[in-house]
Amino acid sequence: MAKIQKMLIAVDGSESSMDAVEYVSLFQDPGKTAITLIHVMADLPEALEDLKSIETSGSLNIESDQWHSQMTENVEKMMMSAQQMLTDAGYDKTAIEIKIQKRSAGVAKDIIAESENGYDAIFIGRRGAGNPKDIIVGATAYRMMSSIQHLPVVVVGDKPDPKNVLIGFDGSENAFKAVDCACALMPKSGRKVMLCHVAQRMNSFLGDKKILSDDQEKALVSQSRQQIRDLMQDAASRLVEAGFDHDLIAQEILEGKVSRAVAIAKTAELEGYGTIVTGRRGLSVIKDFLMGRVSMKVLHRAHEMAVWIV
Repeated sequence: MAKIQKMLIAVDGSESSMDAVEYVSLFQDPGKTAITLIHVMADLPEALEDLKSIETSGSLNIESDQWHSQMTENVEKMMMSAQQMLTDAGYDKTAIEIKIQKRSAGVAKDIIAESENGYDAIFIGRRGAGNPKDIIVGATAYRMMSSIQHLPVVVVGDKPDPKNVLIGFDGSENAFKAVDCACALMPKSGRKVMLCHVAQRMNSFLGDKKILSDDQEKALVSQSRQQIRDLMQDAASRLVEAGFDHDLIAQEILEGKVSRAVAIAKTAELEGYGTIVTGRRGLSVIKDFLMGRVSMKVLHRAHEMAVWIV
């Protein structure tokens, strides 16, 4: 019997979080997936929170009780709407768990704590409730991306096409983790997958002095390209073994690009890949950061895609 995949979706009532629910409903296999919808609810609205330390009459308790009752009703309606979206896509109600809990350590920290309960991936919208449209990624999403390293974090853009997958591939250990993630969680009939490598320009100058001859530079480039082709073939073999159709696996090496992140995001956009999978770090690791530069730039550039950070 196939392993049931456990997915956690953070739902806060924002359009972005409902886009995340819709994406999961269409991207994952309903017969192989169990879903937990989680909402962390504040005890009081911010305006009343500010008054908690001030001595007031009993009117504050009345207002907070009314607010909490209305908020609970709104949250329950929202979660029912999310559940309905999933059942309409073929999920059984028994495979959907709804968790509504009071805020304890903080919204992000409470969701991070829940993510440690054996899930295979967590899905979040780009912007939370109250974030303006021009915010690329909201503060809560940033906190979760930075703190969750034990499972893939999926940041869902504005209604991404859930069909096809592009994997940013540089041959590193983390790139193969991205491939293995796709193998474990993404095989689906008719799904195309692209292994996309953006070749770095050869820097053969030291100041104004050329340190490699043209022949040496050409040989190094040729050797580098062959190495990446061999690694991509290994990755493609893993995808086929996992259930992807061999004829629907593409291998692309992009030359002469200034930015790897922009090239990956642009290729996904132009060629119809609504999902991008990227390792947290590539070959160039910056130890002071939890996420690699390319991963972060892809996230900022791919506004309408779902970006899996593995």
